[in-house]
Amino acid sequence: MEQVKTTGNDMDDFDDAELEELYSWIDGIPLSRPKRNIARDFSDGVLVAELVRHCCSQKGLVDLHNYTGANSTNKKEENWRLMNRKVFTKLGFELGDDVMRDVITAKPGVIEKVLMMLRTKLNRAEWELKKQTQKSKGGGGKKESDKPEADQYMGSPRGKGMKQDTTRGPDYPSIPKHKIIRSIAESDAVPRILFEEKEQECLAKDETIRILEAKIHRMEHLIHLKDVRIDDLQNRLETMRPTGVRR
Repeated sequence: MEQVKTTGNDMDDFDDAELEELYSWIDGIPLSRPKRNIARDFSDGVLVAELVRHCCSQKGLVDLHNYTGANSTNKKEENWRLMNRKVFTKLGFELGDDVMRDVITAKPGVIEKVLMMLRTKLNRAEWELKKQTQKSKGGGGKKESDKPEADQYMGSPRGKGMKQDTTRGPDYPSIPKHKIIRSIAESDAVPRILFEEKEQECLAKDETIRILEAKIHRMEHLIHLKDVRIDDLQNRLETMRPTGVRR
């Protein structure tokens, strides 16, 4: 079970592009209250419940009548604990007490972290639901035509008795990668569900890489600032050193 965690300054965990993408996603969802200050607007959990209801087609995941607008800390905490127990755990993550406290008190950057995790889990839940629906429509059994071409050939009369060369990778011609992927997806060689599963994994890995690259960029910037500070202190030390004194 994944758990959302907070840091000293949660806004530093995001770059401008990530925040802009998140805010655009939220703006595209019809909510009952106007969004003026995201930390305060989402502090009672009501808009989060509406967001889940809008984005997730899974019936019964969230009941909006269980969440009422609140100004008191106790009522806000009641909403968040209910959502944590009834909704978030079913999506595969949970909020710690420190995170809920920071969200309730509208600490900057914390609700963004929660919403990013929530968006990822909602996308995953929708994809899983779609995959299950496709399996149920397809009858569940694996047909011969669902196998890759190489497996079909090895199981055919012409292919029986032949050894597969497992020491070499596939010998693709020099065709752009996106065309290869498209041709594989459009052919009968790979089951559609398998292709969508791999595509989802690639998207998740691309997002992880982008986040890590942004963090590396911030760390490099911090290192540069520290180097500048060290040089400045060394120069001050040199100016304060008495004339004629050697190191």
